[in-house]
Amino acid sequence: MNKLNLGSGRGVLKGYLNVDIVNLPGVDVVHDLNKIPYPFKENNFDEVFCRHFLEHVDNLILSLEEIYRISKKNAKIKIMAPYFSGQGAFNDPQHKSFFTYKTFDCFSKEGYYSKAKFRMLKRRIFFFSGKAFMRSKFYSWPLDFLINLFPTFYQRFFCWIFPSSEIHYFLEVIK
Repeated sequence: MNKLNLGSGRGVLKGYLNVDIVNLPGVDVVHDLNKIPYPFKENNFDEVFCRHFLEHVDNLILSLEEIYRISKKNAKIKIMAPYFSGQGAFNDPQHKSFFTYKTFDCFSKEGYYSKAKFRMLKRRIFFFSGKAFMRSKFYSWPLDFLINLFPTFYQRFFCWIFPSSEIHYFLEVIK
């Protein structure tokens, strides 16, 4: 399996090709991910992981189109990003995009913004940030459970009263 970790920083993953703008220990490819095209051939990766990377790109749509280009059909895309109502979304002045429960709906088969098409397999909002993809911290589980029972209701009425920290998306490439 050919796996890619974009914007790895110090979060280098074993079994992945780790890419970052800075030549840190464990980074396999040094590349500015705002520079398109990425240095990979088309239809190359079975999985792409983006942990707190996409909020930093200059153009989210172009970056997702590039991820789409280098991914194989049915490739899995794992994304962790700060949730738009959490303070982490705004603490870093380098954050350029903000993520909601429905951010990736426009990249669906019926989507209209982009040629990049993804199927939503799963998405979850997390009250506290965690290190593991799609996993709550034990003390966050009750709140995470409640939020994700009715996520659009939470987002519409309660996200500014009880702001969550993070959102995870699990996508599949449609080609």
